[in-house]
Parts: sequence; C-alpha cells; structure tokens
Amino acid sequence: MSAAPRAMLFDLDGTLVDSAHGIAWAVNQTLAELGHPAADEPLVRSWIGEGARFLLHRALRHAGADLPDGKAFDCVFALLMRHYAASLPRQARAYPGADAALRGLRERGVAVALCTNKPQRFIDPLLEALEWRMLFDGIVGGDTLPESKPSALPLLHLARALDVPVEACLMVGDSHTDAAAAHAASMPLVLVDYGYHREFDLHGAGAVAVIGDLRTLLQMRTPGAAAHAVSTRAV
Repeated sequence: MSAAPRAMLFDLDGTLVDSAHGIAWAVNQTLAELGHPAADEPLVRSWIGEGARFLLHRALRHAGADLPDGKAFDCVFALLMRHYAASLPRQARAYPGADAALRGLRERGVAVALCTNKPQRFIDPLLEALEWRMLFDGIVGGDTLPESKPSALPLLHLARALDVPVEACLMVGDSHTDAAAAHAASMPLVLVDYGYHREFDLHGAGAVAVIGDLRTLLQMRTPGAAAHAVSTRAV
C-alpha cells in the first residue's frame, strides 16, 4: 500500500537550480587564466553532475591540458574554486516550481533535506541568495562526509538525522549519480526530466516517477515494492 513520504532528499544542481550559467562562467575564467579558450555553456552543462574535480578534469581534457591528480591539479582546482565562489550569484536560478514545491512540502509536514555533491562551503551562500536557507531540515554537501554520492552514505546519514526510515524517504535528483546513491541506500527515487542527466536513461533507472515539475511531489506517494516506474508532468 502506498503512503505519503515523510521526507524528501533533494539534489541541488540540475534538480532545484539551473546553476550551469554560473558554473560555465567559473570554468571559463579558470581556462582563460591558464591561457585556454572558453568552452561553450552547453558543453559545460554536459560536464556537471559528478562533482567539481570531475568537472575540472573534463574542462582540462577539452583544452588538451588535463593533469593527473596531484599538486599541479590541486593548484588548478584551487583556482577553479576561487572563480566558483565568485559565480554563486550567477548560479542562483531556481527551476520553475522549485520554490513552491519546497515550501508546499514543509507546509504538509514533510521533512526536506539537501543532498548534493556541491562543496559544503558553497551551499549556504547559494541558499541565502535564493532565500532558501530555512527550508531545509538537513544539508549534506560533497565534502561533509567521508563519501559523497553515488555512495549511499549521504542518504543514509540524512535519513538517520531526520529520524525517518529509508523506505519512507524519496531521493529526488536528475542524474545517474543520484540514482546510484538511491539504489545503494535502498531509497525510493524520483528523477526530473530536465537538469544535467546527459545520456542517462531516466526511464530505465528504476525511479518510481520521472517528473517535469517539482510541484508534482506535493501529491507524491511512496509505492509498494511491486510498483512500476511511471512518467508524469504537472500542468
């Protein structure tokens, strides 16, 4: 029998906010300082979703200047992080329906948490810019815990902190990283059909729903084990 979820865990980039414009600016500022040409924003979008180090490796590889992990890479990574911090106001672009969904869930008594691979120190400034800081009952960033998504650890940590059984939670995301983490935690999964999923097969990922508007979550139920994935879009 289905029941209303007691907690929802949200990815950030590509799920709640379209941060690619700001992230592309940070990447291109970094490339320019290194003497490389800029990358088009659609290309940078295709690199987002697996953490900042993966993003930098992809950017350097595209420029023909990738570096192995080590001191040289860490120096360039520090440069990216400086520009990344400056880009946060440009990243504060909420997807349509995101604000209403978060506030509506809280009004219904659903616990709301943020489970992102964005480094912890960049989360609060972005949430402040969006006026969202008080909307989350728990927050885990990419460097908050010893492991980040696709590990199950961030999801399990938040479920415990919220005192909600895993099966009564929903993980809401846009990428294979979110899906892998949810499956590893045995947590029901909802995917959005926008964001930074690249070539990821949303409808073959074992999600209980693939949605086009986060306001759909206001009517969401957690399914029984035999339920099959559905596709739905709010109007």
